[in-house]
Amino acid sequence: MHKKFVSVLFSLVSSFFVLVSIFSLLVKSPVMPRDAVYAAATAEDTFLYLPLIRRDELPPVINTFTANVAVTDPGETIILSWETAHATAVSLYHLLPTGQFGTFWTVSPTGSMTYTIPSSTRNFERFMLYADNDTHPYTSADVTIILNCPYSWFFAPAPDICAQDAAPDTGGAEQQFEHGFMIWVESENRIYVLYDDDIYSPKWAAFNDEWQVGDPIDDPNITPPPGYYQPVRGFGLVWREQPDVRDRLGWAVAPEAGFVTAVQRTSYAKYNHTYIRALDGNIWHLLAERSGWEKFTPE
Repeated sequence: MHKKFVSVLFSLVSSFFVLVSIFSLLVKSPVMPRDAVYAAATAEDTFLYLPLIRRDELPPVINTFTANVAVTDPGETIILSWETAHATAVSLYHLLPTGQFGTFWTVSPTGSMTYTIPSSTRNFERFMLYADNDTHPYTSADVTIILNCPYSWFFAPAPDICAQDAAPDTGGAEQQFEHGFMIWVESENRIYVLYDDDIYSPKWAAFNDEWQVGDPIDDPNITPPPGYYQPVRGFGLVWREQPDVRDRLGWAVAPEAGFVTAVQRTSYAKYNHTYIRALDGNIWHLLAERSGWEKFTPE
């Protein structure tokens, strides 16, 4: 028992002296300066750290957008060429005559493309190029190609726009009424009615000529007043079957007369005018949207 107690006491004393020795070493050890600690830490760091710098993309630029011709004819093939910078997306649009977007193509930032102008196109062709990137608004450029008029007007002074079609001579007829006129154009198989009354609109109308050889020429049950006439054939069919036409025109004041006429129209995107050679050699001018008409003497 006595030996066991001595052994335990000896272990405790030994542990105490060990702790005292460690504490003495810690107290006597010099403190490492902060700079030395930082140097020691960074001495082993072999990476180079740089600040983050934001670099914005440059805005898209269209350097050139051209056609190989300034003036050409309908039906011809043209070449469009372009060069852009700082663009990630480029689109080429064909513009309709109304100015609206038509067909479009996604194209490379720099390149060229051929385009065949439809033979029915008049006055001009127009294209627009759009260039874009992810960080700036788009930019655009356009090119316009003037088209020669393929057909001459059949009268002068001519409108300041191309005629849509040619004006070959064709059969015609004309008849005067109490309050207007009827005009027949054989090449179109159409009858034009021109009103000369106080009703604002429409001031003229057009109907297909549905009268056929062998059909009744007139209505024997209709008797015009003395000095007036019932229209016959195609004029009569429209006059009898269209109550508004009959009411507005009234009776014919002379028989219909045949002659050689011609007809042409303007080539605007919409709101076109019609020109018809009259029986007396003057020109009937039918305004757009059936809004009016006039008769003028050509040069």
